[in-house]
Amino acid sequence: MSEKKKVNLKKAFGDFFYYIGKHKVALFVSVILSVVGSALTLIGPGKVGDMTNLIKDGLIGSMDIPAIVKIAVLLAVLYVLGFLINYVQGFIMATVTQRVTQRMRRDISEKIDRMPLKYFDSHTIGDTLSRVTNDVDTVGQTMNQCFSTLIFYIAMLLGATLLMLMTNWIMALCGIAAAVGGFAIVVLLISKSQKYFMLQQQELGGINGCVEESYTGLQVIKAYNGEQVGQERLPCPQR
Repeated sequence: MSEKKKVNLKKAFGDFFYYIGKHKVALFVSVILSVVGSALTLIGPGKVGDMTNLIKDGLIGSMDIPAIVKIAVLLAVLYVLGFLINYVQGFIMATVTQRVTQRMRRDISEKIDRMPLKYFDSHTIGDTLSRVTNDVDTVGQTMNQCFSTLIFYIAMLLGATLLMLMTNWIMALCGIAAAVGGFAIVVLLISKSQKYFMLQQQELGGINGCVEESYTGLQVIKAYNGEQVGQERLPCPQR
């Protein structure tokens, strides 16, 4: 059973990369923009520190106003440029996500037209609709949110680690150890919670199936006084 799940998971990832394969250039540009945006984010605090040092030195001596103004202008340029880069990167990912999900829904619709009738006899309409709507929306949200965020924070992590090691390697190692410990806890939680996420999707499909059957068969339910039986079926039992 575990081997079967492993093979299915591998096939699922293969199908997913097949769908995003036509958008490799856009994804590559999005990755580059995420790295550049994270680099600009890392440069900002360092320049703020330089400005703070100049202001502190000016309190006990002469204030270097031109240098402070120069750093302030540079910071403004960096933040505006970072905003534009993040906006373009988000627009690219949203466009790719919508095109991928549109293609998925089109392929699912074409496959449904080829499915034999025995499939619909063994699966409720609501479950089928849940695969077209909820499951595809979950894939789209994951692409749009997690992909760009993951690339951005990986670049942030590497850049921040390098800056910390250059500043104070002892404190940097302490921070890295704490981050590794937190990452291990997150991995442990994900390994325990993943099965509940799968059950959630299955239960969502079951509930949609019950609701769809209740609405489409409302006249039959009323004709045979099946309201009580229909209410007892909700929430739907595990399939």
